[in-house]
Amino acid sequence: MSSGHRHIQITLLATLLLLTGCASLQQASSRDKSPLGQQSTQVNSLKSQQDEVADAAYALMVAEIALQQGDTALAVQHYLQLARSQDNAEIAERAVRVAVYGQNLEAAVEAAQRWIELDPNRVEARQVIAAIYVRQDKIQEAFAYLDDLIRSSELDDAALFPPLLGILAREKNANTVLAVSQRIAYEYPERAYAQYLHGMLAAQNGRSKEALRFLDRSLAIVEIDGVHSARAKVLLRLGRPDDAVVSLRKAVESNPDDKNLRLTYARLLVDVKQYEAAWVEFEKLHRASPDDAELLYTLGLLSLESQRLDDAEKYMMMLVRLKQREGEAQYYLGRINENRKHYDKAIEWYQKVFVGEYKFDARLRIADMLGLLGRIDDAAAHLDEMLKGSQSDGTLVRIYIGKGELLRSARRYPQAMEVFNTALGIVPGNSDLLYARALVAEKLGRIDILERDIRTILKTEPDNAHALNALGFTLADQTDRYQEAYGYLKRAIEIMPDDAAIIDSWGWVHYRLGDYDKAISLLRKALSQFDDAEISAHLGEVLWVTGDQQEARQVWQRALKKSPDDPVLQNVMRRFIP
Repeated sequence: MSSGHRHIQITLLATLLLLTGCASLQQASSRDKSPLGQQSTQVNSLKSQQDEVADAAYALMVAEIALQQGDTALAVQHYLQLARSQDNAEIAERAVRVAVYGQNLEAAVEAAQRWIELDPNRVEARQVIAAIYVRQDKIQEAFAYLDDLIRSSELDDAALFPPLLGILAREKNANTVLAVSQRIAYEYPERAYAQYLHGMLAAQNGRSKEALRFLDRSLAIVEIDGVHSARAKVLLRLGRPDDAVVSLRKAVESNPDDKNLRLTYARLLVDVKQYEAAWVEFEKLHRASPDDAELLYTLGLLSLESQRLDDAEKYMMMLVRLKQREGEAQYYLGRINENRKHYDKAIEWYQKVFVGEYKFDARLRIADMLGLLGRIDDAAAHLDEMLKGSQSDGTLVRIYIGKGELLRSARRYPQAMEVFNTALGIVPGNSDLLYARALVAEKLGRIDILERDIRTILKTEPDNAHALNALGFTLADQTDRYQEAYGYLKRAIEIMPDDAAIIDSWGWVHYRLGDYDKAISLLRKALSQFDDAEISAHLGEVLWVTGDQQEARQVWQRALKKSPDDPVLQNVMRRFIP
């Protein structure tokens, strides 16, 4: 509370009490024509009233100043005194809140009881007392108060129970809270909100199975707003995403006009990566609210995710026209054109992104597009321009990696090495830069640099699977240190067993060690997960060496159609096909 508001409270109370006293004085003066002795009695009465006014105003002033200065004990003492002496529910309520703040729970209970006396229709007063009993771990007392409130309240359950949920949800001693709410649920088995109350509190406190049981009980009686989404969250926590989807789908089918429920369902579908189904639901919401920017944005992202590029463009263009989330829309219009391989058009959109968190990434992507257009020097100059001015280490690393990778993709390996050397002089020891430099060193045949950089990374990041993979594959591919390579790759595959690049390396080291069947199995698995020219080159080589030259040719030819300029693929075919 601000000091101005405290001053107003003090002034109002003092004025009220003084006006009461003055009114009494005016009434006495107008009607009293008695002898002097009787007049003296009236003056003494007035003096007594004025003393009471002064005492009350003084107590309030002391309480607020004490509170401002952090002396909560003194503030509680004076507020409790005022609550006892003044027939003012607002003062009693303030006394409760100050006592709770000051951790004086006994005073808070007394003040709350006074609050109930002065304003018996205020449900909140009883709720506060129940919350205080919960804090004191007095389960029976808390239940008794809430039970009395539920029995005596004239409110319907939809108005009565949600505030109770809010009060109990704030308390930290979960066991006591749940003991109270469970007793309420058992006491009122026919009331949906009583079951809902305990179900929601059980969910909040990690008792998922119990939460589901009581939420289901509430649904068996009547549908409560929000219970389906709460139930779905519990099912997700229990590792049952399919059941969560089914639950919400049934709810949406039963309540097709409930936009909030449909929105919850659509978001769940996104969470479980059912993007097509999510798109359908968001499209229905969009038709009902065609200018809703959040729906347009979500539909645009879902369309892009599922490669509905025309739809994605439509939604993002609508955002641009509405001037809503314009920076993000422009960025994703760049991504859409990038996916279409319309690199010039992508650059145009990326250049328009001047605001928001996507600006930096858009500028980096312009360099990528220039590189894909074969304009390597223009791309490098663009990145050099980005390096000018004040930059954090994080942004510097991203720009240098962008430039180095650009040059590596163009097979300008010495220039790429120079870029990474410069970057590591500015940001020494950075793992991303060391890893990037190691990959360039491998292309230059500098296994010593690769090994040194990767070992530096592994000193601080021993479980860096990509670093383990880079070192293991290089040792298997370019040296005869196969057992050492096997050790690094075994660790890598244990950390990331589903990574296609690591599976490829794991298969390659088995090939080097002469375990051809295992190698073929692993390389097939890697290729099924990621259709890549280098994996195809490896699989084809093992097939050829084991005598299946026809399939080897088929694997290589298929990869060649997709990546005709891949150097690894070209090299292996030159070695085996005259």
